Amino acid sequence: MPTGVAPETNVAVPPAASAPVLGGPASAAALALTMFVEAVGYGVVAPTLPFLARQAGAGEERIGFLVGLYAAVGLLASIPFGVLANRYGRRALILVGLACLTLASFGFIVAEAYPWLVVARFIQGLGATAIWVGSLTVAADLSTSGSMGKSLSIITGSWSLGFVVGPALGGIGTVRTPFVLYAALSGLALVAALFALPETGRLGTRTTLAGILRILKRPPVLASAAATLALSFYYGTVEAFLPLMVSAAGVDRVDIGLLFAVAAMPAVALPRLSGHLADRIGDVRLIVVGLLFGAALNASFLLIFGKAPFWVVFFLVGLVEVLVYVPAVALLHRDMERDDRIFATGSHSYAFSTGFFLGPLIGGVLIPFGGYPLLFGTLAAVMTAGGACVLLTRPSGKLAASIGKD
Repeated sequence: MPTGVAPETNVAVPPAASAPVLGGPASAAALALTMFVEAVGYGVVAPTLPFLARQAGAGEERIGFLVGLYAAVGLLASIPFGVLANRYGRRALILVGLACLTLASFGFIVAEAYPWLVVARFIQGLGATAIWVGSLTVAADLSTSGSMGKSLSIITGSWSLGFVVGPALGGIGTVRTPFVLYAALSGLALVAALFALPETGRLGTRTTLAGILRILKRPPVLASAAATLALSFYYGTVEAFLPLMVSAAGVDRVDIGLLFAVAAMPAVALPRLSGHLADRIGDVRLIVVGLLFGAALNASFLLIFGKAPFWVVFFLVGLVEVLVYVPAVALLHRDMERDDRIFATGSHSYAFSTGFFLGPLIGGVLIPFGGYPLLFGTLAAVMTAGGACVLLTRPSGKLAASIGKD
């Protein structure tokens, strides 16, 4: 099978079937902490960034751009980061990502004008992209194909736990106080990763464009990308505008943070179950169910909003992720050659970045024309289209039969 890199020496030994989960307690803890910290940074902005932008005089369109910029960076950096990781190491990519998150935190602390918020958000996006590309690849390298869903559920569960903590942290003190605490947390994770993370790739490998394109055209990669794009389009839009909706209903910033923490609860409590189902019944089936559930939720969102308790609404919003994200990541990495994984993960980051950037950006354009009915109708259509694309690009034949089996 052709790969995206030329053969070199120093090949890492593939994990055996009896290998410890994620390489052992130290590396597992370091990976989990890294993803936890990235998620805290992702979640802390929900009760802070829209309000920081408001203080800087930004309207809906500029708020949407600022929120989406975090992911837009991945459109530029995902594949180049994969090339750099092949040359200098996957561990190094994670360390660079954590350093960027720490730097971005200081940027949010001191930024007063909108352009400086954009700079800090750009650096945060660089860090997040580096961590996602590096961490998911290392985690897949340390996992066996048959247990991929179960192993990666630890990573996604750690991220989800961070997203519970992030919005709650974002409600503490002033809108800048949370970033002081986050700078310390990301610095701690950087030290832990420096000492505990192994290098699982092959340093100095040469990347070819033809090899990258072969990887990106594989059916599992395309199906996973379709699911990830639809999901991130949804969550980028929700993160940008749902805080403003809830605030207009009389909810203060501290409670908004707690509501986003509730939204992350399903992905904290249920990722192992989702991973097990993905391993047993198949990734594609679970992804399609999750996307159709998300489409139905968006189609009825304005009927629910204001009638059901807010914690119920946010819990349902979070349930979409656990049904889609774990199987999408597992589908991406099952039976993928080790050297190809960095670019498969890069495709995932690219799809996430595209959706998370376009969602808030398009949402900021749609609201002045059709208000929230047009916004949520668009989200329902996007998730329905995502499910259709997953079915059209799903693996077939022998590969499809192997997906979801131990």
